[in-house]
Amino acid sequence: MRSESEIREQLRAFVHRHAGGVAVTDDTALFTLRVLRSVHLPELIILLERLRGAPIDVEQLRIGDFDGIDAMLARFGAGQP
Repeated sequence: MRSESEIREQLRAFVHRHAGGVAVTDDTALFTLRVLRSVHLPELIILLERLRGAPIDVEQLRIGDFDGIDAMLARFGAGQP
């Protein structure tokens, strides 16, 4: 399992690759503002699973889980179920 700072850096890199030059912060609403699109979600879930070292139960996903890097870390970060 990786530390929160390692997970945060990897998520920032992912967003940067897909953001098309849009400046974002860790609390930017990535999907609401269309920085990321639904086609990015499967890859993002796989990345999160790899980083946290545990699967994500997609049946338990909630609105807001992917609102930004901060929200993803709160929901899926190191040590989260």
